[in-house]
Amino acid sequence: MPYLVLVEGRYRVCAYTYQFSDWTVRCDVLSFLHEKAQIKAYQGACRGYAALFARYAEGGRQSLTAEMFHEVDRNSGIWQFTKGDLRLLCFIHENSVILTNGYVKKGQKVDAAEVSRAKTVKDMYFLALKGAT
Repeated sequence: MPYLVLVEGRYRVCAYTYQFSDWTVRCDVLSFLHEKAQIKAYQGACRGYAALFARYAEGGRQSLTAEMFHEVDRNSGIWQFTKGDLRLLCFIHENSVILTNGYVKKGQKVDAAEVSRAKTVKDMYFLALKGAT
């Protein structure tokens, strides 16, 4: 399966991964968090995501406020974790949330290009899942 389990409890928080023909693996969400953790202004938010994911793993979306976790595109089922100015997009599949990509908030509206990217990853995930059965 094309994901890495980050936290597991009653629910799972996973990050989508890409595996290439040379057996290398890329995880956009972890790369994003690692890159932002090097910047002092974002270090607290990056650390805060660990607690947010643990909270989600134990209680699901009901354990988070709408400010922390909310749906940003109802048509495609894309959700967003929020911590400071950092945003992580994801989708829900069964008892798992699959993180797709992250970005820095620049305005009041959700970044449409990032949502489109999350939709593409979601489609790839379900294609891979269908191919595995």
